[in-house]
This record gives sequence, structure tokens and C-alpha cells, in this order.
Amino acid sequence: MTLAQPPAPPLRLPSRRTLSLGLLAAAGFYIAFAAWTGGETLRAALAAVSWHGPAAVVGAASLNYLLRFLRWQHYLRLWGHRLPWRLHLLYYLAGFALTTTPGKAGETVRSLYLHRHGVRYSQSLGAFFVERLLDVVALLFLASLAAGRVPGLELVPAAAAGLLLALLVFLVSGRGLGWLQRRLRHGGPSRLRHLAAGAVATLENAHRLLRPPTLALGLALGLAAWTAQGLAFLYLLHLLGLDLDWSRGLGGYALGLLGGAASLIPGGIGATEAVLSVLLLGFGAGKAVALTAPLILRLGTLWYAVALGFVATAVLGLTGRGIALDGDQNDAVSRR
Repeated sequence: MTLAQPPAPPLRLPSRRTLSLGLLAAAGFYIAFAAWTGGETLRAALAAVSWHGPAAVVGAASLNYLLRFLRWQHYLRLWGHRLPWRLHLLYYLAGFALTTTPGKAGETVRSLYLHRHGVRYSQSLGAFFVERLLDVVALLFLASLAAGRVPGLELVPAAAAGLLLALLVFLVSGRGLGWLQRRLRHGGPSRLRHLAAGAVATLENAHRLLRPPTLALGLALGLAAWTAQGLAFLYLLHLLGLDLDWSRGLGGYALGLLGGAASLIPGGIGATEAVLSVLLLGFGAGKAVALTAPLILRLGTLWYAVALGFVATAVLGLTGRGIALDGDQNDAVSRR
């Protein structure tokens, strides 16, 4: 099943003003969070975890990013694109600078870098769609480990997994693509037809990545990546004096991430921490642990990723391969 590739749709990057306001709001939240927790409580928690806790979180986060990069690189190789791995890794990490955009959509900046190497937007966006989809499936699997122990959440992961499974079947069967193609032939506004054609082209490439062998590998890598971070969270809680069984620890971690994503707040800033705190209190943690563990965790995962993204972006800029995040560059990109 093949659809003629439409002209590449314009891709626009967030402006520097938007990014600055987002980072400023996040900084304000963490300062307020730390103040509410209490300076003495936070200092005591940091002393308890020493350097071992943050090191474990950052190490697990690094493993998470590496496993997901290997999955991403495999996807592009299926289409015949073989980039130098160091350069490709910089492209992948550069997307993390925009992780705090809604739905992590800013990470699609990779499409602009990869387009220079002959990777069509429909291919990189299709890979991004599948990557996000499989990450959610992996987190739902982990969340199901603890959902049965949280009143009111017993059926949430199962229901969400069912909806995603239906979407997977829809894509893998190809029937949905055929239906969309037939609908495109019935006319409508030209701009709408153009957008629909681009969406179908993206889904066609996603369809290739959802064939059973590739799907199984992608799920396995995603599950391993998020389990690594969940285990680091368990270790952090152990250092803080809270010993949870692995099912509640991993499941609670996944529920926190899913809760933050469901809030639609960019990066889940504030929402993820709040969900994790409530879950920890429900699991018997004291206030000090429930408030400080999520803060330490997010500094070593979300903000570590953002920092890596800015470093990768700076390196690419110094080597002449960067993409400016201002209005003029956005206009230039949108005309390509």
C-alpha cells in the first residue's frame, strides 16, 4: 500500500520566548516546591541519599536514553538511512531540549536535522509517533503492577491498554490506511486534503514499524528503558528509608509518569511530582519522603534530559549543524 508523498508540511520550532517562559515557570515551581517542603527536610533527604541516589537516577536515565536511541536508530536503518552514530546521537539528544513542550512535540526537531540527510518528514514523524506509542504501552504495563493496589485505578491501565491495542490493530492491519486513502479521493478543502495526505504518509511509515518483529523489539527496548528508571526510583526510596516491593515501586513510578502526561501540562511539570507524592503517601511514606523523592527523581531525569538536549544543541551549533530557535529560522524552515 503506497501513497504518493505530499510536499513536506511546514515544521515550526518553539520560539526562544516560549522556551524561556516555560523554563522560568518550571524553575518557579521547583523553588516553591522546595520552600513548601521545607529547607531542613530537603537537606536531610539529600544527606540521606548522599551522591548514591542522584548517581543511580542519572545512570538509569542515561541507560533509558541509550536504549531508546538504539530503537530509534534501528527504525531509521529499516528505511535505509545509516548516519554516523555520534552525529545521530547528537540529533536524538537535541530533541530533549524541547521535552517540556506539550506532548513532547518539540522533540520532533530531530526531523529538521534528519531531513538534511534525506530522511523524509513522514518517516521521522512516523518513527516519533511509534516511539511515543510504545513508551506509553510499556508504562501502562508497568503501571498495571501497582494499579490494583490503588483504589479507583484498578481498571485504568487495562482500559487504556485496550484502546492502544485497538489503535495498534488498526495500524498494523492497514485497513485504517485504506479507509483514509479512500476518504482523500472525495475532495474537500485543499489545505485539509494536504494535511490528511501528510498524516496518511506518516501513518504508512508508522505501519512498517508496527509489524510483529519490529513491534516486539520496540516494545522490549521501551520496557527495558523505563524499567531501568523505575528501579532507580526504588533504590532512591530505599536510601530515604522506604522499602517498597518491586511491583509497587515500578508501578507507582509508571503511574506518576502517566498521570503527569494525562495532565497535558508540558513535561508533566508539577503534575508528575504531585501524583508520585500522593501515591507514596498511600504506600505509607512519610511526608518528607513523599515530597522530596519525586523532586530528586525529576531533577535526575526530566531536567537532566533537558540539560543534555541543550548541550547537544550547542555542540551541533558549534559544528555548523545547528538549528536556531528564533522566528527568522522558523520562517526559513517553514518555506522548505
